[in-house]
Amino acid sequence: MLKAGVRCLLERGRLSAVAAILLLATAPFKLLQADDSGASITLVNEITSVHPVQLEIVGTSLTGKHCGAPSVSLGGTPLTVLSFTATLVAVLVPDSIADSPGTYRLVLTPCDGGNASYGGQSRNAIFFAVIGAQGSPGPTGVTGPTGPTGATGPAGATGVAGTAGAAGATGPTGPTGPTGASGATGAQGPAGARGPSGPTGPTGPTGPTGSTGPAGPAGAAGPAGPTGPTGPTGPTGTTGAQGPAGTAGPAGPTGPTGPTGPTGPTGS
Repeated sequence: MLKAGVRCLLERGRLSAVAAILLLATAPFKLLQADDSGASITLVNEITSVHPVQLEIVGTSLTGKHCGAPSVSLGGTPLTVLSFTATLVAVLVPDSIADSPGTYRLVLTPCDGGNASYGGQSRNAIFFAVIGAQGSPGPTGVTGPTGPTGATGPAGATGVAGTAGAAGATGPTGPTGPTGASGATGAQGPAGARGPSGPTGPTGPTGPTGSTGPAGPAGAAGPAGPTGPTGPTGPTGTTGAQGPAGTAGPAGPTGPTGPTGPTGPTGS
């Protein structure tokens, strides 16, 4: 029965033979296979404290929309559904299965057939559950042939943007590319600011004397210069001729009385 379950997985192209065996060996009731449908099973618990043994099937969308209980089979044997919700379905396990430990294929079909079809078949939730004590893992089987490529599923919803990763190291400088063609001459740019004056260059050699140019026009008379110092007295010139007598001048004022003169001698 275990081999038949693994073969079913390989035919559906879901798991490799090695992966199927590892999953069967890790947990008695762990999800091994579910096709792409609305119904999904995440866990199967075996309850052995009651008789008959019961199974609790945990998942999502386990019931159809607006209808009754789902159909459940284990190893091809239909099971009686005790209770059901969209997330939990309880079923009875026949003694014939409970007394025969092993791995069984569990199929759950919502009452509306999964509300869809896949390849002409109802879309079921499929598990492989281990009933009873679990034995030691068997040897790894040979890898089966690669199954056919399944049909492309619909595009999933866009995931949230991840956090930015750290900046990678700078890669090596690539080789220099070929020289591009010369571009057209650009328009003349505006005149730049005037730069600072350069240092005075050395005096050049004296050039040859040029020819005398024509006389320029007479300049305006300059201002009178200052009086020079008195020169030395020149020699006395010759006496000139007596000039004509001048006119008589006016009478001068009467002069003061002169002193009395001495007495003259007595006359005879």
